[in-house]
Amino acid sequence: MKQIMYSLAVILMALMLVGCEGQASAQSAAQQTATVQRGNLTATLSTAGTVAAQAQVTLAFQTSGQIKAINVKTGDQVKAGQVLAQLDSTALEMAVAKAQVALETSKVSLQQTKEGPTAAEVQSAKASLASAQAAYQAALNKYDLSDAQLAVARAQVDKAKATLERAQLAYDWEKNNWLDADPTQSAQKESLDDAQSAYDLAMLSYNQTAAGINDSALQSAASAVAQAQYQLDDLLNTPTPEDVASAEAQVKQDEASLQQAQLQLAQASIVAPFDGTIADVYAQVGQQASTSTQVVALADLSRLNLAVTLAEVDMPKVKAGQQAEITFDAEPSQVFTGTVTEIDLVGTTTSGVVNYAATVSIDNPTDALRPGMNASASIILQQRENVLLVPNRAVRSVGKTKTVTVVNGEQSSEVSVTLGLSGDTKSEVVDGLHEGDVVVINQTTTSSGSAR
Repeated sequence: MKQIMYSLAVILMALMLVGCEGQASAQSAAQQTATVQRGNLTATLSTAGTVAAQAQVTLAFQTSGQIKAINVKTGDQVKAGQVLAQLDSTALEMAVAKAQVALETSKVSLQQTKEGPTAAEVQSAKASLASAQAAYQAALNKYDLSDAQLAVARAQVDKAKATLERAQLAYDWEKNNWLDADPTQSAQKESLDDAQSAYDLAMLSYNQTAAGINDSALQSAASAVAQAQYQLDDLLNTPTPEDVASAEAQVKQDEASLQQAQLQLAQASIVAPFDGTIADVYAQVGQQASTSTQVVALADLSRLNLAVTLAEVDMPKVKAGQQAEITFDAEPSQVFTGTVTEIDLVGTTTSGVVNYAATVSIDNPTDALRPGMNASASIILQQRENVLLVPNRAVRSVGKTKTVTVVNGEQSSEVSVTLGLSGDTKSEVVDGLHEGDVVVINQTTTSSGSAR
């Protein structure tokens, strides 16, 4: 009986030993380890967004009119300065031509003003003055002669009046003293009539002479002399500074008018502001267009941007100039490179979540990429070369302390570590581990940041 009990005890102990060894083997098989090694580490931030052309505009005329020509079609490659569409500009072209003529005329006038009067102009002015002076002298001579004639006529009137008075006295004496005679038939009556006729003729001559004397002609001649003298003096004293300034101001005014006319003519054409591709044509020839009529859309497809959003916690990590790797569903086999070019200073809040818009310029776009496509980007935040690396799955966090389990043969120990840059799968070891150390990989992981 004792022998049986002993045998059962041995068997039971054997079974227990086998079970312990199996459990230990299972635990050993379940435990995964990794070796701490040196390598390169890249930390990235993943985001997504939509592609847009770096330069994309919808163009319209800057004035109203009927569309005369559309020189492009969708898909055409154009150069900056190329005329894409035109309005009927007949009236505007005429306005430019008229302004050009006015400017040329004012320039000639300015040149003539600066040069002063010609010898022929001075000689002509002197001749006009001499002629006016001669006319004035003639008027003056005529005035003096008429005045002398008036004095003679006055004397003749006085003489005729004296004769008439004597004849009147003789007739009156005859009439009063010869009662038996008819005085109307006497010689005195005949002398009286003759004297009266002579007096009437003298008065008529005097009145006619007086009426012929008119100093307005003399005044007019004097005014003509003064005017001719002023014109000659003005001619000899030109150009004055005021004359030159006035002529120069006219030139500037005509230059401004020409520029205005040329601007209005230019507004009747749509010119490509940059090299690019015609994305769409909205109008047609013969259509009446206004400043709000969309005519063509132009995009620079050689320079594409990816518009992405950054979470509030990620925004401080991203800086202009950082590189990015971009993938498209439309081009799954190709990785495109890009550069962060812009980050908004002000975020947008949606449902209490703050996001910041950022722009990634695609460095190597192809014809397969189009505005509106969706893409994913990995922004390279930092890079380290030849640093000590530990798998993120080997690191455990206890508060602010980070530890790893180091295996040395059959022994294991917990070691505190100081980490630097963290990637998607590995982190930089600053202190606590050495190259070649074997660490246990945990079943659960902790990682900081999104990197690779």
